[in-house]
Amino acid sequence: MGSGKGYLTFATYDYFRNVRGLETSVTGIEMRRELVERGNEIAKASEYDGLIFVQGGIADTDVAGVDVLIALHACNTATDDAIYKGINADASIVIAAPCCHKELRPQIEPPPMLTDVLKHGIMLDRTAEFVTDALRSLLLERSGYSVKLLDFVAVEHTPKNLMIVGTNTRAVHRHAELDREIAELKQLYSIKHQHLETLLQN
Repeated sequence: MGSGKGYLTFATYDYFRNVRGLETSVTGIEMRRELVERGNEIAKASEYDGLIFVQGGIADTDVAGVDVLIALHACNTATDDAIYKGINADASIVIAAPCCHKELRPQIEPPPMLTDVLKHGIMLDRTAEFVTDALRSLLLERSGYSVKLLDFVAVEHTPKNLMIVGTNTRAVHRHAELDREIAELKQLYSIKHQHLETLLQN
């Protein structure tokens, strides 16, 4: 999802097909036509028969039957769209590296004990990132996934190095507890809406 120039897409296909020896089909979704065309040219030249690039947006792409869904630095709520697509397709694994956390920042009203901390823009930005990805991880878990949050590259290379990894367990035993945590986190920061939650409720 949001494959860009296709570095990760090519590496994914090569790993499953040539390292693991698995018959696999990999599709890179990208909105920019020139990148899609270039990706397909390189895939054909490399004889990567199971790899294609398709022009389209994340929210509009049908991913029914997908086993693994990956979104690398899909901007703002496009990350939510990608996670939702994976959940809705009952994907075995959903991997997202979020970027550009814009949705919650204007909604946040600092709790009284943090008023003088969150008056600083940099702290508000980091809090918005934290709350956004915390909600995403809770919602993914609420949808039947075992979730891990981890750094996927060294922080000196990029500050956008958080990865959300969800493994589908197809069982949730903590519905009430997770619902309460989500509600309390939203209430603490006066969050009215979050895109992934909205998608899951519709």
